[in-house]
Amino acid sequence: MPTKINTITVVPNLEKADVPSITSDLIEWFSERDVKAVIPEGNAIELGRPDLAGDDLAIQGSGAAVCLGGDGTILRAVRMLKGAPVPIVGINLGRVGFLSEVEYADMYPAMERLINGGFSVDKRMMLKCTVRTGDIAQDYLALNEIVIERSCLQRMLVMDVYINDIPFSRYTADGLIFATPTGSTAYLFSAGGPVVSPANELILFAPINPHSLFDRTVVLGAQDRLKIELTKSLDATIGVDGFPVLETVVNSFVIEKADSKVLLIKLKEKSFYTRFKEKLRVWDTWLR
Repeated sequence: MPTKINTITVVPNLEKADVPSITSDLIEWFSERDVKAVIPEGNAIELGRPDLAGDDLAIQGSGAAVCLGGDGTILRAVRMLKGAPVPIVGINLGRVGFLSEVEYADMYPAMERLINGGFSVDKRMMLKCTVRTGDIAQDYLALNEIVIERSCLQRMLVMDVYINDIPFSRYTADGLIFATPTGSTAYLFSAGGPVVSPANELILFAPINPHSLFDRTVVLGAQDRLKIELTKSLDATIGVDGFPVLETVVNSFVIEKADSKVLLIKLKEKSFYTRFKEKLRVWDTWLR
């Protein structure tokens, strides 16, 4: 029997013109149905509702997260949850929204189903990145991709790649992209990588502007482990799901499958391939 959800984290992209009023209306709608809304602290203050501000513990303990914006808003929620098993649904107020399940016109019927537990969950693989700078190691989680890139106006990076501790290749490039199947329609797609159904668990990686004839995407199993060593002490930027998290001299880092998964709420019985084609129609006329 479906379980009613009593607390929902609302993650809005308040930079979009209509989102503040949409957020306020949705919070009122939840309140009328005895559902408590929690908002990230900065957003709550910006909306003039500090009473609804939630810390990390409150957000990670909520029954679901509703994202008002585009895919970037969903990725922001993933960062906030830090691997906590909270199901996420996106209301697409952006342009494409590969990850968003619901269009704005269908928001309230979808929210009715959500609070009454009328949904399934799509479990998506994440990547874990452990970055070593000197004697310090830091861990990051990504749903789409982890990227290492040269810093602005700097020479190319020279990177030795090991797969399961076996030397694979040396790349001289602007950087490397490491993606999940979910991320195959994001940055990796722009870099010419393959489109992979998120039903698979794989690790994909590709160079960014390599000084080489070899620029192919390499596809690994989810059980494989990548280690990347930088041969020169140059500043590099580490990006997680489009968000820069570190800019410093990086000695090495490890990419592997994360233990936790992202739970994306499904309200429609629609295949990945159908959704992919629909989303591409937004900008690619050859699919029309």
